[in-house]
Amino acid sequence: MSDTDTMTSSALARIYRDHADYTQVYLDMSVDTADPPGVQDERRTSVLDRLALAGSPQRDLDCVADVLATAATGPSPFCLFILVRDGVVIVEEVLAGLAVEPEITSYGPLPDLVPLLKAQPLDFTYLTVETARDGGEVQLFRAGSRVVESEDHVQGRTDTLHKIKGGGWRHDHMQNHAEEIWRQTQSELASTIDEIVRVHAPRLLVVAGDIRARQLLEQELSEASRAILSVEPTNTRADGSSDSALPDRVSAEIERILADDKQVVLDRLSLHDGRGDNLVELNFGGIVLALAAGQVDTLIVDSDRLRERQALALDAEPWIASAPEEALGATILGSVPTQLALCRAALLTDARVLFTDSFSVPDGQDAVALPNEASAAAILRWRTGPPVPGN
Repeated sequence: MSDTDTMTSSALARIYRDHADYTQVYLDMSVDTADPPGVQDERRTSVLDRLALAGSPQRDLDCVADVLATAATGPSPFCLFILVRDGVVIVEEVLAGLAVEPEITSYGPLPDLVPLLKAQPLDFTYLTVETARDGGEVQLFRAGSRVVESEDHVQGRTDTLHKIKGGGWRHDHMQNHAEEIWRQTQSELASTIDEIVRVHAPRLLVVAGDIRARQLLEQELSEASRAILSVEPTNTRADGSSDSALPDRVSAEIERILADDKQVVLDRLSLHDGRGDNLVELNFGGIVLALAAGQVDTLIVDSDRLRERQALALDAEPWIASAPEEALGATILGSVPTQLALCRAALLTDARVLFTDSFSVPDGQDAVALPNEASAAAILRWRTGPPVPGN
């Protein structure tokens, strides 16, 4: 069975609120061309054996086996993230790219959602449009997922698509008529796009297709749609066109937007830390207290520096503690990796989560460390106390 939900921050918070036992799999599913035919079967058998040893019930194992056998895949590298509860698939995500965390096969009440948080920024949606003079297709995606959230198709008139031959007044008249039909078609397509932008607030709109259709479409888009527009100068509908042009442009634009987002947060962090206005917290104990108070607006985690640390996960507010005496009457669910405890508390208190690893980063990317070699940082919703004198 499947009951998968859109992976918003509120949906992930609900997973942590219900205190149920989950079967979890986070697995690198990339296949090398040199791999023998049976490598996938061996991988599936190994995962199921480990889950059985961890205590997963048979109904969960059956679900995982089905997902591993039927999950939509794509070009390597990619990973599979599965979360199952009582024989129902709650999360099934194919995540593009290399694994961002160690492999997970587990069963228990505290699933580790860090790989999901790292692989796809929550609530980040984007639109792709492939347009031609006779209409176009609009697809809405969530960043990090290959599954289409929604799809719309606009079909215009096709009786005036061909180039008008001849010359003179009649030629000009027919050409103008054809242009008007093309414009009307792109206007209808633009209305569809504008409505999706209004309802879903995507952060990116990438348009590809016939050059004249792209030009007419851009003229018809609303100001809100143009503000997030990126044009891919490839007619992806033409015979022999590259299949990778549009996804490559999307990936590059998402990477740019997320890098800008992270830099804005880091600049804000440095600004407030330098002012001493008590709107940021770099001390780990202070961050725990701020999360417990629901005070954190944005949590920034350095996985590399937190890798060996542990914290306590609680079943109610304050959700996280460094020591048993800080539980304030809540039941201690267990000692868990610190970044799991921090991210769980952030989701449960509606805080945004970002990651900036100081050591291990993909090739071609620069490592980014937090100020004062901190393992985590928090931008706060309100001050912790009066500003430091002299700042």
